[in-house]
Amino acid sequence: MICQEFTENDIAFLPALEPEGWGDIRPRFEFFLKSDCCKPIKIVEDGRPVAVGTSIFHGDTVWLACIITHGEYRNRGLGSAITRHLIGSVDRNRYPAIYLDATEFGYPVYLKQGFEVECQYAHLRREGDAPELQPSPLIRPFTEDFRDAAYAIDRMVSGEERRGVMGEFLTDSFIYVDSDEVLQGVYLPSWSDGPIVATNDAAGFALMQFRAASRPFAILPMGNTAGLKFLQEQDFHMRKTSRRMVLGPKRVWHPEHLYNRISGALG
Repeated sequence: MICQEFTENDIAFLPALEPEGWGDIRPRFEFFLKSDCCKPIKIVEDGRPVAVGTSIFHGDTVWLACIITHGEYRNRGLGSAITRHLIGSVDRNRYPAIYLDATEFGYPVYLKQGFEVECQYAHLRREGDAPELQPSPLIRPFTEDFRDAAYAIDRMVSGEERRGVMGEFLTDSFIYVDSDEVLQGVYLPSWSDGPIVATNDAAGFALMQFRAASRPFAILPMGNTAGLKFLQEQDFHMRKTSRRMVLGPKRVWHPEHLYNRISGALG
């Protein structure tokens, strides 16, 4: 099985690979192609991509993402081959920790590659319409004077240096700034699932409520028990869980301050 570079011409084949419930994966791969931080690959059989995946590089960590095998080509080791190639392309001295979010299909594959479960994510969905609530007056559109503070909060929460990917999504984000003009939380609606990072529950809950007005789903770590309770009080119900997995040394991070994840591609 030969892994090759994924190209723009492969985008048209992606709908045939889309797993149920993932939605349109073409925008994700369009982003992977244009980002200097991403290296998407494919395996081709019968003249078309039948397995794909990408690595996403941060300051000193890597995430593996969108490892997908066409339904007609499963159980032939293609997902394992993609995973091995992605791992093998990482300089482990520079990037000692590799992360991913495992679906039920992928979980056994990643266990065999040496990944360990670090935590679980809760996937919730709201039944019915969002209540008509006024957003907190402390929420405002992002301005450049808070850029470094936003990076610092994300670094505290994630334990990773992610500004290379995060930077382009900050311009249309929303921030929670307290009465002393100190940044306490960030919501990035255009970054995949719409992540929220915050230093405290007041900022996290306010941004969750703001996000919930337009998005009836939420995904956050099981370790954020306060956030889960808040969502359940807003009529969100658990639908499923997924596993955050790591290969290499575990890093210090703070899941209790992650009020919505970025995506399965980035935690």
